Amino acid sequence: MSTQAHKVAVLIPYYQRRAGILSNTVRSVLAQQGFDDYQIIVVDDGAPVPARDELKDLKGDQERIRIIEQPNAGPGAARNTALANLPAETDYVAFLDSDDELQPSYLADAVHALDLGYDLFFGNSQRADIDGSRFDWRSGPGATLETADHRLIDSERELYAFQGDFFDFVVYRSNIIGPSTMMYRQAIAPDIRYNEQVYNGQDRIFKLKLCQQVGPVAFSTKRYAQEGKGINIFDSAGWGSERSLSFTVSYIEMCKVVLKEVPLNERQRAHVKDHLARTRYTFTANLLHQARQRAGIDWKVVAKTVRYDPGTLMSFIPNVTKIVLHKAKLA
Repeated sequence: MSTQAHKVAVLIPYYQRRAGILSNTVRSVLAQQGFDDYQIIVVDDGAPVPARDELKDLKGDQERIRIIEQPNAGPGAARNTALANLPAETDYVAFLDSDDELQPSYLADAVHALDLGYDLFFGNSQRADIDGSRFDWRSGPGATLETADHRLIDSERELYAFQGDFFDFVVYRSNIIGPSTMMYRQAIAPDIRYNEQVYNGQDRIFKLKLCQQVGPVAFSTKRYAQEGKGINIFDSAGWGSERSLSFTVSYIEMCKVVLKEVPLNERQRAHVKDHLARTRYTFTANLLHQARQRAGIDWKVVAKTVRYDPGTLMSFIPNVTKIVLHKAKLA
C-alpha cells in the first residue's frame, strides 16, 4: 500500500465491532469531488473487525489507502501512530473518525482555504441523534460563532476568515470543531501529539495546543460531516451509569492536563478551573446516584481519581452539601 507523500493525509484511528462502518467512512473520502491529491492512513487499533477485511473490496483504490496495525492502545495512541507515520512532505493534515461520513466537497473546500494562506480550516458537522449542528450548540457569551462578525471570503463555499483571537475562542468553545471537519498545515505543528492517558477530552487538549500555534484561521458554515455513533463512550454513558462515572473522571483528567500543559491567561485559567470544579461536582453527584440505586460502583476508578486529583476528595463534602441543599429547594 502507498507510503508516498500527497498534499493531504486523512488520518483515521479505527476500532469498531461491527462490519461496514469503516468501509462506509473510507468510501466517503474516496467520493470526494474537486480534489484527489490525498492519502488515507488507517490505524487499526486491534479492532475486532480488522481494517484489512473492511477495505479489501476497494481494489481500485488501494494505492490511496495505507493500513497500519497495532495492539489496542486507545484512540490517542492510534492518532499518534498515524502522525508518526505521516510522510514529511505532506502539506495538510485532516482527521476522520472511523464512523463518520464526509460530504463530497469537504477536501476541496478545506484545501482551498489553506491554499489561500490560512493555517487552520474547520467546518460544521452534525452528530448522530443530537438536534442542531455543532455550530448551533448552546454556548456562553463570547463563545458563539456569528458569521456577521467575520469576513466572508467565498460565498459559494460559505467560507469566512475568523476575526479575533482564535485561541481564546477555542478555550471557551473547543467543541465547535468536530473531529472530522478540521484540517491544518502540518508545518505549523509537526510535533504536537495526543495525550494517550486521557481517554475522553484528548481531542480538546490537542486542539488547544494546535490553536496556540496557528496564525490565520478560516471556517465554513457548510455541514461537511455526519458523525456516527460507533464506539463512542459519550453516546453510551447514561447519567448515573458506571461509564458515566468514568467519563466524568476523564474530564477531570483533561482539565488538570490543560491547566498544567497549556499556557493560559488569568481569565482562561479561571474558566478551566470552573470547568474542573463543575466536573468534580458531577463526579460526586454520579457517585451518590449510583450509591442510592445500589448500582455497582467501580471503586478502582474512585481510588484512581482521588489519587490523581486530591481536589475531588477535598470538594466531596462541600459538593454533597450543595447537592442536598439543591434537592431540598426542589422538594
